[in-house]
Amino acid sequence: PADPNHPIKEAACWAHARRKFYDIQVATKSPLAEEALQRIGDLYAVEESVRGQPPDVRRRGRQARAGPKLADLHAWFIATLKKVPKKSKIMTDKMMG
Repeated sequence: PADPNHPIKEAACWAHARRKFYDIQVATKSPLAEEALQRIGDLYAVEESVRGQPPDVRRRGRQARAGPKLADLHAWFIATLKKVPKKSKIMTDKMMG
């Protein structure tokens, strides 16, 4: 059972999401997968820049630099998904897995 004073937070792994786009890019040379990889790479760069710093510095750096990148990535995902045919490889691979 979860402790109400210390709620559990999901920590998603970008490596798993990135791998799906990488596999699609290798198989299809998709410009959408390439852009997703670039955007995820930008998030990795933020992480690299705060690595080894004290926790409060990492948190502030992530909020200041990764926060806007994540918001842009989310908006790009939503806009892109509306344009991509549901039976395309990028959609079926992402939705299946």
